[in-house]
Amino acid sequence: MKSDIMKGLKVNVLTDEQKARFPEFVDKWLKIGLCTDPADRPAAEAAIREMYRLGGQKPPQKIVWCGSPLSMGLTRAIVLDEKLVKRIAAAARAGGETATVDPGALVRDSVRDSVRDSVWDSVGASVGDSVSYGAAICGQHEAGALAFYDFFRTVNGLVAETDKIMGISDFARHAGWAVPHANVCWVSERHNVLARDERGRLHNVGGPAVAFPDGWAIYAWHGTRVPMEWIEKPAALTPETVLRATNLEQRRAGIEILGWDRMLAKLNARIVDQDPDPKIGTLLEVDLPGATGGDPTIRAQFLRVQCGTGRQFALGVDPAAGAKTALDAQAWLQGLSRKDFRIPQVRT
Repeated sequence: MKSDIMKGLKVNVLTDEQKARFPEFVDKWLKIGLCTDPADRPAAEAAIREMYRLGGQKPPQKIVWCGSPLSMGLTRAIVLDEKLVKRIAAAARAGGETATVDPGALVRDSVRDSVRDSVWDSVGASVGDSVSYGAAICGQHEAGALAFYDFFRTVNGLVAETDKIMGISDFARHAGWAVPHANVCWVSERHNVLARDERGRLHNVGGPAVAFPDGWAIYAWHGTRVPMEWIEKPAALTPETVLRATNLEQRRAGIEILGWDRMLAKLNARIVDQDPDPKIGTLLEVDLPGATGGDPTIRAQFLRVQCGTGRQFALGVDPAAGAKTALDAQAWLQGLSRKDFRIPQVRT
């Protein structure tokens, strides 16, 4: 349906007066996309019935409200496939742990960058890690695309071309997500907690970055999903736990939560080699306790590097690689032998 609508939105030139209205639609849809008010259930249900009608379908006999996109996906899974009931425990645990330039792109992209790329990506990934939620309508988290349609409908008069999406557009103003089926539509409440940093990324140093009325929450550090314990119990977070994280961004987040001073002090890190170029980094060696009390201590290496923004990363280096210098470590990380590695590959 969306692709058909896009075909009708062929506008090549906007007047200065029309362009001047961009901020109006950006502000409007940002408020919708980031809203934490309780869902307006009567208005949302009316929008759902209209959504079905515009799609040529009979209205659903049942509209089932759920406390979050996760519980919505779980409820749907239980109803449609009893075999998926066994995944509920794993799903709950995963929830706790953790989208020719058209002339209207500035409206769509400004909203999308603040809503979809920060909130929707984390919510969608967290639900998807746990349970299939089907062909969901993401409601308020579709704000970027809906702002685009709203602009052309209102400012350019493309009413007929956007009529079919009006049910979805109205729904986004009143609720969170929905999964429509022939006789039933599952609907999620909006998030009631939303915390972001100065760049609009999900971030909260003392609690969930996104939370829903049923208690499901997502924890994030400057846009990176992290386990609940890292935020709720930072004093218990250890360097060993952080360095064993397989995801580089998550490892970086854990190091920032701990702080480099605490990180290195606890591990008694030894400098093996420090390159004068901070982009090459410093090769460090540490002793990590074994996975269990009876396991021997494990010697580990990691390369501390600084990116262009000034933020520091810890990159794990396999001690078996035999790195003696930071350059050796960089070569290994690039999958090259030391003789084939050239510094410009890193510096550029």
